[in-house]
Amino acid sequence: MPVLIIGCLLILFWIAAIYSVSIFSSFQLTLSKFWDPSNYFYFLRHIKYLIIWILIWLIVYKIPLEFIKKYKNKIFIWALILQLLVFTPLWLKLKGAAGWIKIPLPWFSTLQPAEIFKLAFVIFLAWWLLKKKKLLKTPEWFFQFIFVISIFFLIFLKIPDLWTLLILWPVSLIMYRYAGWKFKYVVTFLVIWLILGLTIWMQFSYIRKRIDFFINPDIDVSWRWIWWQTKQALIAVWAWWLFGNGYWKWLQKFWYIPEAYSDFIFAAFSEEIWFIWNLILLFLYFSLVYFSLKAIKNIYDEYYKLLGIWIISLIFIQAFVNIWVNIKLLPITGITLPFISYGGTSLIINIVELVLLYKLYLISQKSWKDLS
Repeated sequence: MPVLIIGCLLILFWIAAIYSVSIFSSFQLTLSKFWDPSNYFYFLRHIKYLIIWILIWLIVYKIPLEFIKKYKNKIFIWALILQLLVFTPLWLKLKGAAGWIKIPLPWFSTLQPAEIFKLAFVIFLAWWLLKKKKLLKTPEWFFQFIFVISIFFLIFLKIPDLWTLLILWPVSLIMYRYAGWKFKYVVTFLVIWLILGLTIWMQFSYIRKRIDFFINPDIDVSWRWIWWQTKQALIAVWAWWLFGNGYWKWLQKFWYIPEAYSDFIFAAFSEEIWFIWNLILLFLYFSLVYFSLKAIKNIYDEYYKLLGIWIISLIFIQAFVNIWVNIKLLPITGITLPFISYGGTSLIINIVELVLLYKLYLISQKSWKDLS
């Protein structure tokens, strides 16, 4: 039950943030499309999504976890096929970000397959690691694992959607270490991917520029590109950091911060709320991790235990990558803030992850009663 309550509180935080932060972007969009100008386009659109969320919640809740365990391979294969559609005419590029596809639905005209793939990825690897558990400590399996995972990662390099790798990479390390990998293999894996990752990533100009501006902001002499976004985000977070500028009393979200309602919603909303609310948001994320792990440790089934740990790792790592970007601890990534940022696909997957964590909580309660 604590997992469910925390998830609902995060969604309430999202409603308050989107309602205020998205008004200028809504007005600009509706004006440019020759509709009646509206300050609430993005907010009302997401309220419509609530109907879809409720339906998805009920469907996922009714599906037994045994079904996911039984059909894990098929779930992963379909997610992989969906991801590969980005190399077909369905491919779409939105606001400079690759990895979207067009779908013929009235409310969901676009879909980001990477969000679905990330969840299917951990569903599949939880089974794979358990199957290979006796071989995890052998060098042969280590190189086999490097080879297989590299194939999947090359897909995102080809798109390019390198920031999805920024999430999958540390989650993979957590997965394999928990599954029983020797620490030296984890360190070796880390070094290999740091060297290969930096070498490959620097071949992409937009990645190289973001890293360059992160290290040395002065090279953006116009202050109108990447460093501009970071600079405005820092102003929004720290200018009125203690007491905020007051709810709905904003300035930076008037297009000073691009993507204020998605990638930079943490910074944009920080401008108008008390610092204590940011601490509450962080507390909610940490509480979700704490209660999830507390419940998971009582589960008998190793597959469910691994699945729960990696789902919560996905949420936690993505949340803090986004927040670190907003306060300039990492280069700009384009990763959304779980449960808070605008985005149909990411929010739906967040709901699915929350339902799965709740179902794992119910299993843990049953396991605890059995022990008693």
